Parts: sequence; C-alpha cells; structure tokens
Amino acid sequence: MFDWSDVRVFLTVQRGGSFSTAARELRMDQTTVGRRIAVLEASLGVKLFRRGRDGLTLTSAGQAVVEHASRMEQDALALDRAVRGQDTAVGGVVRVTTLESFGARFLAPRLGPLRAKHPSLAIDVHTENRSLNLSRREADLAVRFARPVQDGLVARKIGAVAYALYGAPAYVEARGGKRSARDLASHDLLGFDDDLSFIPEAVWLSQNAGAARVVRSNSVAVLEAGAVAGLGLAVLPCFIADGRADLERVVSAVVMRDLWLVVHAELRGVPRVRAVTDFIAQIVREGEGLLLGATPR
Repeated sequence: MFDWSDVRVFLTVQRGGSFSTAARELRMDQTTVGRRIAVLEASLGVKLFRRGRDGLTLTSAGQAVVEHASRMEQDALALDRAVRGQDTAVGGVVRVTTLESFGARFLAPRLGPLRAKHPSLAIDVHTENRSLNLSRREADLAVRFARPVQDGLVARKIGAVAYALYGAPAYVEARGGKRSARDLASHDLLGFDDDLSFIPEAVWLSQNAGAARVVRSNSVAVLEAGAVAGLGLAVLPCFIADGRADLERVVSAVVMRDLWLVVHAELRGVPRVRAVTDFIAQIVREGEGLLLGATPR
C-alpha cells in the first residue's frame, strides 16, 4: 500500500516540473524527493515520469495518478479544515500571506494589540510576490491587492491603497521642481522588472514614462531605497512614502488598488482565523487616511 506522504511529494513534483523545485517547496533535499518518487512507483508498479532533455514529463499512468491524487489531496485538506474548525480557543498559529510592502510596513507594526488580547496566538506572516495557495493550506488567510478567482475562497474588500510618484527632495530640486515631473521622459525612473509588468503601478509607469531611463526591481524596498538615494523617481505606496523628510510626492495618486481579505470558506469560522481577519479589517479601517494618501504618517 502506498504512503499518502509520497503522493504529496508526487503532486509537488508534477506541479513544479522538477525534483529541485519540489525539494525547495517541500524543504527537503533533492535526493530524498527522488527516493520518495521511486518508492511510490514501486508501490504502484508503474513509472510516473519520463526523464528527458527537457526535464520531467508524466507517463500515461502518471497522468491518471494526478487526477486521483488531486482528489485525495482535497479530501485530506477538507478533513484538516473540519478538524481545525472544532477549535474554540483563540490560540495556535495563523499563517497570513501578503505583499512585502504591506506586511512589513503596515501590518507588522500594528500587531501589538492583537498579541496583547490573544497571547497564545502566533502569526506567521509570509511576504512573497508569489501568492500562496489558500486552497492547498499554504496559508490560512491572505491580504491581496487583487480579488482571487479560485473556488472555495471568500473575499471581502476592506479598503484601498493609493500609490504616488516620489523622489528625494534634492533630486526633485535639481531636475526643476515638482512641475518638471509632468514630463517623465526627462527623468530617471525606478520601475518594475518584467515579472511585475502587469501590476497597475508598472502599467502606469510604462504608459507615462516614454523613453525615460529606468532602473528596475521586483522589490518595493529597493525602489524606495533608490528614490531616497536620489537615483530617480519611483511609484510607491503612500503609506510608505508620505510624511517623510527624505521623500517628496511629485505626482499624486497615480494608481489606486483595492485591498482584499481572503480566507478559505471552511476556515472563516475558526476562532483564531476569525480573530486575525477581524483585526486586520479593523486596522485597515483605522489607517484609511494613511493608506489612501490623505493622512501623512
């Protein structure tokens, strides 16, 4: 009889396309991943992957296993959520996924009252450009800047975040003051790399920058640091850049992004998850002016 944990490894390899990607995802070494696949293949009596120059491809048997294994995974996750849903105390771990800028500069500094109210509650905050999958329990809830489309998730809009164009005061003065920022083609700009070319901030910059020279990154922190250092202008969240002596807003509210609180439907009633979702919604309401760029921090 095969082991469910080996099936989980198989699904991770299939989704990631390689043993190395699966090893990073599962936090185990690549040799162990290969051994677990070999054990599963021996248990089932079939080969699941073909290994070629272009990497791994599923065999016909492997394709059949994916369908059944995915159903097993969903049943296992449903069982886990049902058991966790019996919890009555506000304690344990709640995993939150969000963008680095929001997690580090807005959420984390405001967690004190939640900790004081529920001392046995632990919050894991994951900040990645990749959105962790709530359906597969990579996280318990998410704060996202776009509404998700996956089945089984409950999303509610809790606010919005304004973005504006900022530069160091010395840079702005040297380039002719705020009025000169209307002609972005004459400025050095700090922008987003190709992986983030679809986000509204990057789209606005692309549409308005013309042939401007652009320093690019996938990190808001890098763009912020570059702007502070006088490398050029950057589109930044107002809650990060407003009210600072080392940054000056030169073009207001170039982008407005909705803020969504997302949780799996089967977890929204769990007390510890509900406590965190209610708290995040509350601090967003209280920080509305800051998030919308109307109240400097």
